[in-house]
Amino acid sequence: MRKLVALSAFLLIACATVSPAQQSAPSTSSTIEKVAEGVYAALQPDDLRFDDANSAIVILDDGVLVVDSQVSPLGARAVIAEIRKLTAKPVRWVVNTHWHGDHVQGNIAYQEAFPEVVILAHHNTHRDFLKRTMPMLEEDRKAAAAWIERASKALQTGEANGQKLTAEQIEGVKARLGRQREALRKLEAVTSFAPPNTMFSGRFYVQRGAAEAVHYAGHTEGDLVVHLPKARVLVTGDLLDDLPFTGHGSPRALVATLDKLDALEWDALIPGHGSVRRGREHLRQVRGLFDAIVTQVDRAVAEKLSLDDTKKRVDVSAFRPYFVTDDASGRYWGFFVGEAVARAYAEATEKK
Repeated sequence: MRKLVALSAFLLIACATVSPAQQSAPSTSSTIEKVAEGVYAALQPDDLRFDDANSAIVILDDGVLVVDSQVSPLGARAVIAEIRKLTAKPVRWVVNTHWHGDHVQGNIAYQEAFPEVVILAHHNTHRDFLKRTMPMLEEDRKAAAAWIERASKALQTGEANGQKLTAEQIEGVKARLGRQREALRKLEAVTSFAPPNTMFSGRFYVQRGAAEAVHYAGHTEGDLVVHLPKARVLVTGDLLDDLPFTGHGSPRALVATLDKLDALEWDALIPGHGSVRRGREHLRQVRGLFDAIVTQVDRAVAEKLSLDDTKKRVDVSAFRPYFVTDDASGRYWGFFVGEAVARAYAEATEKK
């Protein structure tokens, strides 16, 4: 949802073309996919995958570990209902991989259902939860409501941003309008917060040999990855999802982090957004993209180019066909790459 605030100014036209399959009513529940023995992913529908987050469900010896709690208690309660179908064990741990609202605002549902639950996060995530997540909820609500108002007006007038909409674009706006209304409904259901109650730096063993949470850098300043050595599964949050966002983190650090993740032993990866990945191809594509961004930015800074000129110079179009496969990823590609270039530029110039 953090990204929606920045994107809302131009989403009307950017998302105005969708396929017939994307025009269905928005889904309100996750799909549960078995990833390994005792490990499940609660996955968002493809067209909503950047609007809400996945959750991971790990059934351990003496309880259940959940990674990320989604944008709203509505989604979290749906996941809890699925957990109860899988096991009678209680949820004892919820890991917040970082501070963005789509990963933490469902915490309260777990605290209500399991009063003794440990909500685990890095110290920086706890700091940012209090300073950023909670105050920005109202901004997210206003951004979603404003988009809905603009889209509704565009459908009434047949125009958006001073341009006449085509019939195809009108259908696209209608489709996205339904999804935005669902997003606002979820945000309005967040009436209280449950911040992390157990913080650490470095590494935390939830159950030695079975589950460990480790701090890495890239997406934010408090990112956690949950490694399940026995199950050979990695849960990455937004450090490695369909299209990573580094506007609140470090593209340079992300490249180093992905090298470290590549060195771990795992067969399957549950991302913060998108489908379960098996094998290393996606990790290496993401690493290649961000390495290309950092390398080209460093070259531009060495030539003393401005940020605007650097943005014009950086060319990662060769990666676009891999990452942009549908309307949802197309909406975010340009913005995410631009934010990565800006952050990499800031990092490079800070060193000078």
